Amino acid sequence: MDMAETDMERLEKREPAGQSLSSCAALFSRERIGSVSAERVPTGFPSLDRSLNGGLFNGLFVLGAVPGLGKSTLALQIAYNLSGRGYPVLYFALEMNRAWITAKALCRADFALHRQPGFQAADLLSLGKQFSDGEWERINQARELVEREGQNLYLYEQGPELTHIGQIRQHIHQFRERYQAAGGNQPILVVVDYLQILTPRDPTGRFSDKQIVDDNVRELCAIRDQEQVMILLISALNRYSYNKEISLESFKESGSIEYSADVILGMQYQGIEKSKGKGTVPFSLDDAKNRNPRQLELSLLKMRYGQDGVRIPLEFYSGSSYFQEPEGAELAKPARIWELRERFGAWPVQYHDGFHQKARRLRG
Repeated sequence: MDMAETDMERLEKREPAGQSLSSCAALFSRERIGSVSAERVPTGFPSLDRSLNGGLFNGLFVLGAVPGLGKSTLALQIAYNLSGRGYPVLYFALEMNRAWITAKALCRADFALHRQPGFQAADLLSLGKQFSDGEWERINQARELVEREGQNLYLYEQGPELTHIGQIRQHIHQFRERYQAAGGNQPILVVVDYLQILTPRDPTGRFSDKQIVDDNVRELCAIRDQEQVMILLISALNRYSYNKEISLESFKESGSIEYSADVILGMQYQGIEKSKGKGTVPFSLDDAKNRNPRQLELSLLKMRYGQDGVRIPLEFYSGSSYFQEPEGAELAKPARIWELRERFGAWPVQYHDGFHQKARRLRG
């Protein structure tokens, strides 16, 4: 051994060495910043993209809502938007089959083309339904659009080969290897619909619901890091949170979700939080459901590297499986941030590595 070799040099040969902050800072130069920065992929919803600092990135995004509110439909529309721009999307459908997903895509495409309701997914899947020549013309136009825009959206249907997270990991790895071998270099989006349907990897074990969720979330984080993919995970909510303002506590078995996810989005009806206190008008779920379009909002409950508390308004044409941002949505204030400012008299501190501080009144 070379006697001039230092103890540190001998140590670094045996164990992986850490990197100094100085060497990391050196990467943030004009010439080298590309090695650490990541591409942001727009979702197709401008206000949502601005709230995400440009769009989706290599991270775990969790979307939760009560049953029937349209969370799978929104995820499908985002997946379709990315596919139309050439980004590969792997959609793991553990609840809906391919025929139903495709029928919803056709309804959405028809509405986008004509800006008025036409046929519905249930119509397309009803054997006895008769369509007029004019309706068939619209169906064919929608089909041609979906065939063109959906070339990069791959549907994986639940079955013996798709029940647990280990099988999903295998499909992702195989696809990424084939895609890169063919020269593909675009970010890959993975959609898992939805978390609570995933079975344990060990079918012989006896696990609680929380243990199953924790294991699946940990594995999804590992897939995010090792396969370098964007993951959109759909999650159920606790029953006691129905018809209440959504929060982190609303998520079913929320512990691992709250700490592991990079972004948590909760979808709810607009105005559901206004039924608190004396003198307020009680929120009516029936009235909210009967509106067309339904007035919904996405609440940014957690943003690991950015500002949480933002609310993004959405209009949902449920019969056409179509979401859109209302006109003027880009001017909407981040409601939670303004509420805190009015209360505390100062801007709240943004998230830093998953933690935040309470806003406080500035003292002169």
